[in-house]
Amino acid sequence: MTANPPPQPAPAAGATVDELLHDVDGAVVDWDGTVVDNAQIRLSALQQALAPYDVDVNPQWYALNCGLPIREVIARLAGPRTLPVEEIVPASQRLLLNGPPPRLIDSTMKLLRRAEALGLPRAVASAAAGVLIHPVIDRLDLGGLLPVVVTAESVARGKPAPDPYLEAARLIGRAPARCLAVDDAPDGITSAREAGMRVLAVRDGLLVPVSGLIPG
Repeated sequence: MTANPPPQPAPAAGATVDELLHDVDGAVVDWDGTVVDNAQIRLSALQQALAPYDVDVNPQWYALNCGLPIREVIARLAGPRTLPVEEIVPASQRLLLNGPPPRLIDSTMKLLRRAEALGLPRAVASAAAGVLIHPVIDRLDLGGLLPVVVTAESVARGKPAPDPYLEAARLIGRAPARCLAVDDAPDGITSAREAGMRVLAVRDGLLVPVSGLIPG
């Protein structure tokens, strides 16, 4: 497969769901912030898990970096310090899994349900651990809508590398250039574009086309 293929044209702004799905063979979506609106509960869980180590998590900083794997987030927050990552990560995960279920993002769900009705295969391509995704998919009864799930454990390189989106396309049996990707984070959008997919970003609960390498 050719590395770094040129990104395909994104749908026009204001397009309908059918127009967004026109001339594509599959839909691949991020999870956090794309299917589920869980940014605040993820931030809160991480803040609580890091509190014993006097590490502050700035909400604005987190919003720009939440698309990275949690170990990378913790490493960036730690700076020169060495933190017990293998204790912090499970603590954050327990807080997330024991909390209330996240709210679904309506615009993404509408796109996925229409894709299902059209017979298009669908997959998740996430930087999160499977332990944080599969239980929530079961809890929200989304297994039929999202039967294929790529997680942090599925690929050697996470976002912003294209591996998660390329693996999702492989598993649904579709060429990446024929897939529509949806993501909310800069690293995820870069990942999908590097995979050669057409890309939509989630902004204020809406799906908007991506122009340039990373949306502002």
